[in-house]
Amino acid sequence: MNKITILGAGAFGFAMAKVVSENHDDKELFLFDVQEEHIAHIHKTRRHPIFHEDTELPHHIIATTDLKNAVTDADLIILAIPSKFLRTAIENFKKHITKDVVFLNLAKGLENKTNMRVSEILKQGLDDSEIKYDICCLSGGMIAREVTLKNPLCADLACKDKAVAEKVAKMLRSDCLRVETCDDIVGVELSGAFKNVIAIGAGLFDGLGYAESSKSAFVSAAAKEMKSLAVAMGAKDETFGPGGHAWFGDLMTTCFGASRNREFGETIGKGMDVNEAVETMKRSNKSIEGYITTAVVYSLLEQHRIEAKLLREVHSVLYNNKDPKEFINNFITC
Repeated sequence: MNKITILGAGAFGFAMAKVVSENHDDKELFLFDVQEEHIAHIHKTRRHPIFHEDTELPHHIIATTDLKNAVTDADLIILAIPSKFLRTAIENFKKHITKDVVFLNLAKGLENKTNMRVSEILKQGLDDSEIKYDICCLSGGMIAREVTLKNPLCADLACKDKAVAEKVAKMLRSDCLRVETCDDIVGVELSGAFKNVIAIGAGLFDGLGYAESSKSAFVSAAAKEMKSLAVAMGAKDETFGPGGHAWFGDLMTTCFGASRNREFGETIGKGMDVNEAVETMKRSNKSIEGYITTAVVYSLLEQHRIEAKLLREVHSVLYNNKDPKEFINNFITC
């Protein structure tokens, strides 16, 4: 892989650009985004204008708004694009792909209304092209800030072709990042999306002033419900065990760490209206994938006829104006 392109220069896209650029100073590396002012700032200062203010990118990575130049002849395209923007992005970049390519998805979300995973959206979007490609997914307990600090972290990388998964994993591994591979792309993609819903629920406990024992009880019980849904959708049972970085590691990180989805739930637990909380997070440049994913999960529970009382309670708080205090009071009897 001689040319690597990262599409999306947000908090995590920028963090992964740092990882890849430090591992590979002998390759063409591009960081693309549509926000011209952000790219101009990165190009000039090597730093992000909003996130990771003390992190500097090496000069051999090219920050650009020229999509054609970034994508043409790329061997590996890393997608750091929120799932809600992916369809538009595919339409824009697919015409510039000139050779066989591997996609590596970093987004942790599901598409509203279609309930589709990123790999499914990619396949559908590329159906009318002659592009030959493989799709990988990376997920784990990796808060973007901790990636840039070079903290020791672990992740799972999935692809139906395990040889491709291992090839991409070798591109990312370092003294600070352990990447394990598997072929359960369904499970790894669902892990990254599903844990955000539980994290919002965990944040409700924080906002209402409950300590770790109560929150842990909720996380454990909700995780069992979510595993049932994931397996019903075709995920492998072992992916949702305690050794899975994509599920267990990310779940613990998101529910007990400084994650956006947990913060969102905490804000609501403290009394803020849900819509106001969404707008407040947006003003802080924090997208809340779990908010949309909660609606998707509710739809999937209906589709697969799974009861999952706790997950339905989280949905009621976000979409049916249920009082978070009532949710907590009913928690033990759910």
